[in-house]
Amino acid sequence: MLSIIMDFIFPPRCPNCSAYVERRGTFCAPCMRRLSTVHALAHAAEMMAYLDGIWAFAHYREAVRDLLRALKYQKQRSALPALHTLLVAGEDVLDDLPRPLVAVPVPLAPKRQRKRGFNQAEEIFAPWLAAHGIALRPLLVRTRETAPLYEHTRTERQRELRGAFALAADADAAGRDILLVDDIMTSGATLTECARTLKRAGARRVYAFVLASEHL
Repeated sequence: MLSIIMDFIFPPRCPNCSAYVERRGTFCAPCMRRLSTVHALAHAAEMMAYLDGIWAFAHYREAVRDLLRALKYQKQRSALPALHTLLVAGEDVLDDLPRPLVAVPVPLAPKRQRKRGFNQAEEIFAPWLAAHGIALRPLLVRTRETAPLYEHTRTERQRELRGAFALAADADAAGRDILLVDDIMTSGATLTECARTLKRAGARRVYAFVLASEHL
């Protein structure tokens, strides 16, 4: 009853264009068709040595960008339902991956995770992965904090991230097919370093899903 009253007082709106929608936390049909653009990402030669495929569910723009920022920097979990709809819309991409598959979130540094209170990659992907019977396991840990990377070149990012990840205690990656999940891909340096760590620990194949990519 409360949700009905709230919808009457504050009608649900598309988080991108503010058009009326039937269910709170969803995009309207035109925005969904435009923003939901699941696509394979081309990657540089050094990435191909460790990553067997990378896919994004949207481009990092408009409401997708705003919702991710609200989740990460303002701790607004109210952004999650709309982000989850992008995964559902692009879920056919799972048909391209082998099974069984273990999903691994890109880890945050412990200090950053304590401050934020959660890992955004887990918040975004965990319910959707569970619905498809894919376990999410913290096989990786971040061994140190790294400097902000957004103003660095690809080479500088790689240098800064080298050795920043390690296999978690008692984790076993040997012979497994692994799916890395993260919120955004910019240069791919973070995913590459995570995949390199997993491959060196014996992982058979490593793929990656990101909710959004900055590459158009």
